[in-house]
Amino acid sequence: MDNKISIPDTIYRNNLNFYTLIKLLIQSKLSGNQLLLLQNLIQSIDDRDVLLDSIQNFGKNKLDYVFAWLQRESVSQFFDYLDLAVDLLLLKDLIIKESKVFVEDKFKKEISKVSDYLSIEYDVSGLSIPYGQRVVGALLVFALTNIRESNKFLLDTSENRIKDLLHKSEMVASKYVLNTCSIFQIIVDESINQSIKADAGIGYETRVVLALTPLVDKIFGHSHDSKISSVEYDNTFLYNNKLCGISAKRTLRERYKQNHKDVDLLDVDYMFVITLGTDLNITSMNNILNKNGNFIIVSKEQYELKSFLNENEKVIPSDKILEYFNKIIV
Repeated sequence: MDNKISIPDTIYRNNLNFYTLIKLLIQSKLSGNQLLLLQNLIQSIDDRDVLLDSIQNFGKNKLDYVFAWLQRESVSQFFDYLDLAVDLLLLKDLIIKESKVFVEDKFKKEISKVSDYLSIEYDVSGLSIPYGQRVVGALLVFALTNIRESNKFLLDTSENRIKDLLHKSEMVASKYVLNTCSIFQIIVDESINQSIKADAGIGYETRVVLALTPLVDKIFGHSHDSKISSVEYDNTFLYNNKLCGISAKRTLRERYKQNHKDVDLLDVDYMFVITLGTDLNITSMNNILNKNGNFIIVSKEQYELKSFLNENEKVIPSDKILEYFNKIIV
């Protein structure tokens, strides 16, 4: 039995062209009002040349690529694609906003229960924003492009508009063998990924500052050691009138080989390597702690999990930092 999947050239071309058209429309950077006006022109005019003459108010060159694409396609197919593409693009922005608001609200409720900024629990909680936006985006795309699904995500006032979109989507999909749901999902995924990058959460180094600020007397920013310039501090802080250096990295990788000198040779009185501890092994731990005045702060979960960490008095769990500071920094 032949289990190979076959994609006919026509189906491939039609779906590729629909995706390409949406991408070109995005690149044109038309406003929502301009998209609506363009759609109105599409629905009122069935002549390509008249349409070209009617879009001058959109701004020079904004739709050049879109209409260059039109020159090699069936006019009726182009108009069908463009009409549906505008509807989907207007819906795309709504989906991204809705998914962001929904997930951020969930995140605020969950993260408020986690007090340890340096724990793996906090680290994993942060993934709920990018992962959650993708999941909610996918659920909304499916609900809003599948005519057989109930529109449980929608306000009643939006119902008629969504029904019109669903019928239009089904008609175009049937006419040109388009998988509009999957193509739209790609577009939404790309936009959500861009949104996630633009709204990236706080970095590990910032979490270190948030964790230490209430515990120490004063905290300072990034600096280099004046005695050994190759040694850099992500932060330094004062505690009991002692200057302490911080080397903070979510995962150490090869960094454990850097920044570690006997504190007798440095500006600081103590040096703290702060990390989750997920890639910390006995060798890297010993390389750090063999240096005089060096200590390691790890997530409480890794401290409890790995015996070589909790058996070493120079390793500090993230939930007992103040307790250890009082013993160490004297």
